[in-house]
Amino acid sequence: MPPGFWTELTLLLAITILLVGIIPAIFRYGMKADKKKWFSYNHINRLHKKIDWTLRILAIISMLVSAILFYREPFLIPLILAILGLSQISTQAYIEWRFSENRKNYQVSLIQLALTFIAYAGVFYWLRHFM
Repeated sequence: MPPGFWTELTLLLAITILLVGIIPAIFRYGMKADKKKWFSYNHINRLHKKIDWTLRILAIISMLVSAILFYREPFLIPLILAILGLSQISTQAYIEWRFSENRKNYQVSLIQLALTFIAYAGVFYWLRHFM
């Protein structure tokens, strides 16, 4: 490992947890949006559930195919996971905008989408720097 690897990795993980987990929770509380349970699906309605599961199945198929066909590209599977994560948050925001009773929910989801994109960009930049 290059010098400073573990220090930078620890800092990157702390910033990612802050951007993806803590800041959206603070916004959710401050904007009085509905609370979300950790590690649950939080589906708004049946349409949301169908779209979410379709995205998950497509991601799994895409990862398997890319692992077999493009095994020399180490960034392809994390890129597919990033696209899946961003598309799920985008779907969440859209469904909340269309169907949620509390209008603050989709605004917090849009903030979460932007912060998650920043976190992914930072992680990919850091990986390119160390790989």
